[in-house]
Amino acid sequence: MNNENFRPPHGGRSHLGALVLRSVFTVLCLFCFVLAPAAPSIAQSLHQMLPTAVITETPPPPSGIGVQLLDIPAATQDDPRAQTYIVDRLAPGVEIQRRIQVQNNSDATQLVLVYPGAATISNGTFLGGNDPAVNDLTTWTSIDQPQAEITANNSTEITVTIAVPPDAPEGEQYAVIWAEVRSAPADGSNIVQASRTGIRIYLSVGPGNGAPADFEVTSLTSNRDAEGNPTVTTLVSNTGGRALDITGELTLTEGPSGLSAGPFPLQQTTTIAPGANQNVTFALDANLPNGPWKALLTLKSGLIERTAMATFTFPDIGQGETVTPNEPSRTLWIILGAGVFVIIGAVLWWLRHRNARNK
Repeated sequence: MNNENFRPPHGGRSHLGALVLRSVFTVLCLFCFVLAPAAPSIAQSLHQMLPTAVITETPPPPSGIGVQLLDIPAATQDDPRAQTYIVDRLAPGVEIQRRIQVQNNSDATQLVLVYPGAATISNGTFLGGNDPAVNDLTTWTSIDQPQAEITANNSTEITVTIAVPPDAPEGEQYAVIWAEVRSAPADGSNIVQASRTGIRIYLSVGPGNGAPADFEVTSLTSNRDAEGNPTVTTLVSNTGGRALDITGELTLTEGPSGLSAGPFPLQQTTTIAPGANQNVTFALDANLPNGPWKALLTLKSGLIERTAMATFTFPDIGQGETVTPNEPSRTLWIILGAGVFVIIGAVLWWLRHRNARNK
């Protein structure tokens, strides 16, 4: 028997390499399973222990005067704020135009006044001033149709021009393009009733793109009022160079007996000026037990999104503990990254031993 070309089988070593790879993948999957949050279908939901009712209503048709922004810059097509408001940064000496649509949703012809008015941000609210309210931005803004007579259930397009002068100061300014309808004064009275709606303007002035918008979640505080209604208040710091319109939701998990609750949406958008801090409050279900709970918070402003996680317990009444949140994703990414390196190392080890056997 000629043994020159004979090699003993290496099936045992190949099987060992495959077993090592399979074990590594199994361990990595176990890590992911442990770290991943339970699916809503698995976790016991608070709504399973509380009576619930689902009410479906058809939204009423629009009535009165409405306004809609028609021109959205291509660079901000995906920004939810730019879909509704005039949001821009301009260098001194630059001029822009935006078209808006003014709608008459009533059954009678209306004379609509269209004009710019100054606005401010205070205590988390974007506030339009009473007419006439003037600031630098309103003096730079003009309307091609200050008055528009619009027939019943019809609309018209109006062009808004913002011309920033060459000597304009740097900074962010706020205004509103108002569409207003006024009633004739009653007999023997000089009182005129007016109703108006508007489109916000957030205009930042300066060279380049300026400081980007950014924010961070500083703390979360649990509360329960005298009627037993729980709330969670989070302090948000505007660390960027642009005003923020904060929306978001709060989800509670790992509660008593494995309960989960939410997500609870933020009921009102909170506006925060650059450099300012503002409390954002979530109103929760009155039947929530005290906890402890693990809270997952997601806040957004335009395209910016921040998430934070914290564990706390509601008090029986009054203000509870204030906790510092952390970012929930860091641990998972670290472990997944380590798992990738383990897999790469195992594959390289297996290839090296296989090549050594084949020599």
